[in-house]
Amino acid sequence: MAEVRPKWVNALDPTFRAIFHETENSFETMYDKIFHVMSSNKAFEKDTALSGIGQLEEVNELGAIPYEDATPGWDVTYVHRKFAKGRMVSQEMIDDEKFNMITRLPKSLATAKMRTMEVAAADVFNYGFTAGGGGLAAFTGGDSLALFSTAHVNRDGTVSQSNKVTTALTQASLQTAITAMKTRRDSKNQIITFSPDTLIVPPALEFTARIILETSQETGNNNYNNINPVKGALNLIVWPYLTSTTAWFVVDSKAHELNFFKRKDEGVKGPIFDFDTEAAKWKASCRFSVGFSDWMGVYGSVGDGS
Repeated sequence: MAEVRPKWVNALDPTFRAIFHETENSFETMYDKIFHVMSSNKAFEKDTALSGIGQLEEVNELGAIPYEDATPGWDVTYVHRKFAKGRMVSQEMIDDEKFNMITRLPKSLATAKMRTMEVAAADVFNYGFTAGGGGLAAFTGGDSLALFSTAHVNRDGTVSQSNKVTTALTQASLQTAITAMKTRRDSKNQIITFSPDTLIVPPALEFTARIILETSQETGNNNYNNINPVKGALNLIVWPYLTSTTAWFVVDSKAHELNFFKRKDEGVKGPIFDFDTEAAKWKASCRFSVGFSDWMGVYGSVGDGS
C-alpha cells in the first residue's frame, strides 16, 4: 500500500468540515460592518491620495477655460501579516472515543481565526489615539499622526483640522462630533459633504448610547418640549473588542477610508495524519492587513476628559 489512513478518516472528515463552516457562519463579526473589506493578490497594497479641487471660476464670453492641476496627497502602504495556529489529536484520544473533545479542538481554530481578525480591526480604534498604532494594528498614517488627532494638516500645511475630542459620550458631545464632520474641509479648503451615520461604542457605553439615540426628548433636560435631535440619526455598533470603557467613535460608513485587505483566508484545513505518530493535525492560517488611508471620515473621543 502507498498510503494508509485510519478507518475513521472518511467518517469524521465531513463532520469536521461542517463544524468549521457552522462556526465561521455563527460567529458574529463586527469588523466587516465597519471596515471596507477587500481581497488582495499582492504582497502589499498602496493608496495614494489626490488633492481636492477649488470652486469653478467665472469665465468671460469666449474666455479660456482655467485648468487646475491635481497634487498628490499622502502615500499609505498596507503590509500583509500572517497569523496561524494548529491543533493535534493523538491516536489514543480517537481510540478511547473522546469524540466530543476531538470536535472541540478544530472547531476552536475557526473561532480563533475570526477573533484574531476582530482584534486586529478593533486595534485600529484601540490605538487610534497613538501615532503608529499598536497591538495587531501597528500602522502609520500618511501624515505620520495618529488616526485621531487635533493636528491633522494637508500636505501643503495650509489646512489644519481635528477629528479628536476628550469629552464623555453625551447628546451634546455627539452633536458636536456630527457638526464637525459635516463641516470638514478638503486639502483645497473646500467643504466635504460627509454624512456621519454610525456610532461605535464599547459594551460599557451601550446603554448610554441607546438612551441618547432612542429617547424622544432631549436627554439631561427636564423641559420636555425640547426634542432629541439625534434620535435615530445614527446606527449603533457595540464592539466587545474595544478595550477602553470610555472611548466612542463616529463614522461615515460610506466615505471613510478604514480598510481591511485579505491576502489569504482559506479557513481551517485538515485532518492531515502523521505517519510515525499517527496524530491528526488541523491548522488555520490567514494573511491580512488593516489600517486607514485617510482620517477624515471618522471622529473619536477618548471620553475621559484627559
